[in-house]
Amino acid sequence: MKKFLLLCLLVAFSCVAAPAAKKEKKQKKEKAEYVWDWDGVRSGNATFDEYLTTVTQIWNELEQYEAEFGRYHYMTDTIYINGKFYLLAYMQDDGGNLVTRSQVNWQITNSILAATNIVLDATNASLMTASATLELPSLGLNALAFGKYIKGGPMVIAKGMKEIGAIAKVNKANARAWKAMKQAAIDPATLNYFSEETVKTMNRCCFLKEIVETDPEYATIVEVQSSKTPEQLQAEADRISNAFAEATVLPEDENKSLDNLDDLSEFDEE
Repeated sequence: MKKFLLLCLLVAFSCVAAPAAKKEKKQKKEKAEYVWDWDGVRSGNATFDEYLTTVTQIWNELEQYEAEFGRYHYMTDTIYINGKFYLLAYMQDDGGNLVTRSQVNWQITNSILAATNIVLDATNASLMTASATLELPSLGLNALAFGKYIKGGPMVIAKGMKEIGAIAKVNKANARAWKAMKQAAIDPATLNYFSEETVKTMNRCCFLKEIVETDPEYATIVEVQSSKTPEQLQAEADRISNAFAEATVLPEDENKSLDNLDDLSEFDEE
């Protein structure tokens, strides 16, 4: 009898645990990213079709933005040389290739401008969603086929407003930091640490400045770096130096080149 009761309990537990395990597995599965797939077929309703074309434009802008700017990353490194801390700022692509200063200026500038335009378009499109929704019943039998775009449109709009807006904010901060680095930059050759070829690469692709006590990041950097031994600090400096010595510099595109960011005062705004 006891064995029978134990068997019943085990069966009951497995019935409860199995769905729970299945649910947990289902929750861990990543949600597929939404894809806007309007095929260009119009509904015949001017208001609804304007909504479709506007959302499509935003979707295309998002894809273009990712292709143009998504693979470039603004980077900073802290390096300890001759008893002082220095900050390196530069940009590289997904492959770790360096971008020249003039190309960095272009990338930062145009990524902000493109993001600003996307956010503006998305904001305007969000105002059109209610009107398009009201027009859906007038499509008659086509309402079912076109109804999915009323559900999908806000997803595209939200991505344009929230995600791209957040990226624009980061890029503005990067622009301010890049401009500040330029103003305080020193010639790496003056440290008598880097090879001649490395200095040439650094002067083409990055800005190097000494971290001083008045810098906002000074206290944090000193706190973090003070826990490292002289050997570790030396090894990090050598690693960074070697990385620049071996890095590939991406070829410059004359159409994607900008001398400086000094004229773009709007980047000083939050």
